[in-house]
Amino acid sequence: MILGIEIRNFDVFDSDKAGILIDDYIAVKDSGSTLNPLRGLNALIGRNNTGKTSFMGCMAFLKDCITQGCAVASISYGRPGFANMTPDISKPSLFRVFFKIEDKKTGNPKFIQYELGIVTSIYKSPVIDEEKVIIVTDADGEAKPLTILDMKGGEGSIINLEDDAGNELIGVEDEHLTALSLYGKITGYRDFVLLFKEIASWFFCSFSSEEQSSYFYEGGAPGGHKHLNSTGSNVGNVLEYMKMKDEEEYERILTEIKEKIPAMKRKKNLPLALKESPDKLFLYLLLLRDCNPRSTIFIETPDKDLYHDMVDVLSDEMRDYTMNNHYCQIIFSTHNPYIIESLSPKEIWIFERTFERDDGDVKIRCAGEDPLVMEMFHQGVGMGAIWYGGHLDTRPEDD
Repeated sequence: MILGIEIRNFDVFDSDKAGILIDDYIAVKDSGSTLNPLRGLNALIGRNNTGKTSFMGCMAFLKDCITQGCAVASISYGRPGFANMTPDISKPSLFRVFFKIEDKKTGNPKFIQYELGIVTSIYKSPVIDEEKVIIVTDADGEAKPLTILDMKGGEGSIINLEDDAGNELIGVEDEHLTALSLYGKITGYRDFVLLFKEIASWFFCSFSSEEQSSYFYEGGAPGGHKHLNSTGSNVGNVLEYMKMKDEEEYERILTEIKEKIPAMKRKKNLPLALKESPDKLFLYLLLLRDCNPRSTIFIETPDKDLYHDMVDVLSDEMRDYTMNNHYCQIIFSTHNPYIIESLSPKEIWIFERTFERDDGDVKIRCAGEDPLVMEMFHQGVGMGAIWYGGHLDTRPEDD
């Protein structure tokens, strides 16, 4: 799961951070003080055009850079090219992401930070400029950062903690590819494999998007699919796969979901019924029951088009997902007070923007930083009511 994200010089972000980075974590661990990391369930709120959609877009771009290369990522999914996405092409764009990842071998958490810097070439194409992987180690009872990948201009060094070889000099010939995309696929480089799999399993959900596939109207390709795609247009294929793999488990899951969506009880031929009238809540509940849960699910306005009692169902289901999968998380944006009513202030991130400049001025803060909000919450006031009362729209120092 992600504990913190920093984005510099990309899209609307100058130098903005949500959560904590590795330096914050080590300082907190040594001092015993507290900070606000991203948690299992995270709501992004704020007025229109304050950067919530851009924030998720940046994370999608970062994933594509690592899995496909920065040149392909810059033009995929309608992106306008890297030079048009960075405010200042004379400076690098920098992404820092701090993770807590389960080490499947030991069962213990690993704390790893990934850093990627991309510059614009003279031909206005993106080039990988720098890349780092930093891991938290325990040295004499103290948490210390250890850089196990350090690349600059395609050359650098790597440390594989699985052996005692020490620093190994490496190079990446393709200026569009990250070293993580290469070493993250090599057996024996366990830390890099863990990190690559963590990022590659990010899921960007577009069930609420208007850009639905024509699948629902024209029919889809036959055959079973293991996982839902981003729009949910392959739901029939997924249900087919589930039924072929384990019919008893398939019936159990469908019965469980139908009990939460009364309207679904009348639908006998479920795949066909969904093709005729896709049910977004059904898609969400099916996604949250994937046998291989995603490390992080990003959702824009999951409450869109849902009646208020269905919003309550979805909110409960998202909470259950993060509680049952301790190293997984959900990050979603919303304008709906209902869906955050049961969240804590430390799970809510407020995006603000003054629009004094065209290329940035976004500010991100955690609602848990506001003493008044925390006191109201401890007194039993729900976060939806606190938001509706206007207490999340004003910075603490402005009171």
